Amino acid sequence: MNQTLHPLPCARLQERAFWAQGISQTLTSEYGKSTTDLPGDLQHYFVSKDLSSVQISQTDMNRLWHAAATLAKDECFGLRMGQTYCSNTLKVLGLAAVSSATIGEAVQRVIRFFSVFSTQVQLYSVEDDQHMTVYFQPRGTPHPMHMEALLSHCQHIWRALDPANSSMVLETRLTADHDKTRSACENVFGKRIRPGSKRIAVKLNRHMMDSPLPAADAFLVKRLDSTLEDMLSAVPNIDFAEQVKQRIRVLVSEREVSEDLVATPFNMSPRHLRRKLSETQTTYEKLLDEVRMELAIRLIEDGKLNLGRIAFELGFLDPSSFTRAFRRWTGMSPTAFRGEVRQTGGVGG
Repeated sequence: MNQTLHPLPCARLQERAFWAQGISQTLTSEYGKSTTDLPGDLQHYFVSKDLSSVQISQTDMNRLWHAAATLAKDECFGLRMGQTYCSNTLKVLGLAAVSSATIGEAVQRVIRFFSVFSTQVQLYSVEDDQHMTVYFQPRGTPHPMHMEALLSHCQHIWRALDPANSSMVLETRLTADHDKTRSACENVFGKRIRPGSKRIAVKLNRHMMDSPLPAADAFLVKRLDSTLEDMLSAVPNIDFAEQVKQRIRVLVSEREVSEDLVATPFNMSPRHLRRKLSETQTTYEKLLDEVRMELAIRLIEDGKLNLGRIAFELGFLDPSSFTRAFRRWTGMSPTAFRGEVRQTGGVGG
């Protein structure tokens, strides 16, 4: 098996429920739509009570984005949500940024604490003499609209750091082409946009990083840092589990997977591996099951291998074992799933 197969949305990666509330508020205020038209099993995310400690899986988050955008009939729903809704968490992060001594310190503070705002990306920066480029690295497989909403939300912070719009942001890179919606993007980000990029990123003017901020407040920023550190410690750390899962993907593709082989590159025993995974609320068996499910779905959609070969590639002893596992994962047989893929115009018809 030598194909590059990307992971499905990560059910273990949890996002805070204020994102659902922001989607709900945007649907109502901007489009006059009701959340009662969204999937019934997601309705509990729209109740009026305090949901600050409630988490939404990336899988459900993606379903919610898809349903909301379909209801709004707007390809730029994520961009508009980022402009019309500002959570309290973003306000705290923004306040910490503008309280920094310089623009450069503010940007690094945003990068450092961004996970308190969204767990679905990791920010990092690359610098040269002219530019500082902040990359938005996806974790798992977040919905494209979630990524665009994050970029749009960040505009609140960039504007606060550069209220005179004196070219701090040199370029905003979007992965979507936006041929028909370029004007909507320019309304959010200005003229300096590059659709169709390989990665989502914001290019900043390196020469402005040393510029002092007029609202700098060392007393306040020290206490905000403490608050954000506390919030960051409460964010579930799934990085180790995802690293293990990637190792399992490699071994499954080589048709040689075992707990010993998974543990080896981490310099730990299988027992230690189990203990570390339990800290992330998962197990080796669950991760292996997730990888097999992802690869089974991708390979059936790809359409190049028959079902017997797929069962062999995934390490099942016989096709019937694969069929039972696939029913447990999806509620249908591999044959029925392949038929649906062909009916809906999937690859390999």
